[in-house]
Amino acid sequence: MIELVLLIGFTTSAQTMADDAKTWADGWKYAFSAEGRQNWKPEFTARYYAGFVTEGPAITGGVRIDDKRTFGLMVWQGKTWIDAAPASVYSLSAGLYMRRYFHLGKKDIVAFYADFAIGAGYVYKMDGGYMHNTETGETVRTTNYEKGQALFAATLQPGVRFRFWRNLHLFLGPTISTNTIGLHLGVGF
Repeated sequence: MIELVLLIGFTTSAQTMADDAKTWADGWKYAFSAEGRQNWKPEFTARYYAGFVTEGPAITGGVRIDDKRTFGLMVWQGKTWIDAAPASVYSLSAGLYMRRYFHLGKKDIVAFYADFAIGAGYVYKMDGGYMHNTETGETVRTTNYEKGQALFAATLQPGVRFRFWRNLHLFLGPTISTNTIGLHLGVGF
């Protein structure tokens, strides 16, 4: 009897998951259809992030394909402090990003969101990071970074967005990235 109840439960949940997947696929299909593309709108943001050892500005430019999703490019600059070295490492990164909204209420004034960006960057400037060894007379590098070094760059920035007028909005939340864990605050339109 228990097996029969479990089998019925699994069958119904599998059907629900299949329906959800179809609805999800239909949403993507519509967003990229000729009719859906007519609703695409530009969306730009400017933000500042600060974490335990890194801070910097970031900008995004993209296309809001529907009321839930935005795709585009993100560019961010970072300044990383390494007290043990001592050194300051300056980097510039760029990548593709996607923003997903989870609206609260019918007017879409407040929403949770998650930004995810993945790309590459490079170290364009370093202050410090080298020490002179008085015993050998050599200059020794004290960090894992070098000027011109290529970097893998990824960031996840979930948070809450407050829309004020049309698509003018403020947003804030945590930042989790390849070089820091901290907070971000920004404005978008």
